[in-house]
Amino acid sequence: MGGCSSSNNQPIKENGLKIKGQASNEKEQSKPIEAKIVLLGEQYVGKSSIAQRFCKNLFTGQYVVTIGGAYLQQKIVLSNGVTIKFHIWDTGGQERFRSMANLYYRDASAAILVYDVSNDKSFENINYWVEELNSKCDSDKLVLALAGNKCDIESNEKKIQASFSKSTFSLI
Repeated sequence: MGGCSSSNNQPIKENGLKIKGQASNEKEQSKPIEAKIVLLGEQYVGKSSIAQRFCKNLFTGQYVVTIGGAYLQQKIVLSNGVTIKFHIWDTGGQERFRSMANLYYRDASAAILVYDVSNDKSFENINYWVEELNSKCDSDKLVLALAGNKCDIESNEKKIQASFSKSTFSLI
């Protein structure tokens, strides 16, 4: 399915998404495109909140520790009728769970690297995930996205500005 695959099936690009195989008939074309997405980052940055909002349109504001990882699914239908089924893995951000992360990002199409805009250490630690993914995944096949979370806080609480994160991440 993605850039951290151990199989020999080569994903192809279609509509900007990486998918396996090519539909050869109408029945296969009606099957949804499937993409595995993994959320990575330090604890308390809001990975679970992002996943819950996207999959269930739910935000509670309460913090619940993710032990190891959590799995969610979401289907969307594009304007051209194509259905995309997202398999979303929300990983635990505590350091003790880092050794398990490769179980979640294996075969991923994309990784969303999440940091808290009010916590500069969470932004600095994004480098760990970039290096981890670059060393264990085919970077030509894995899409990396950077997400600054908790942007709705007061401006004086923000330690990482969007312009800084964009310029820094583009250098990686």
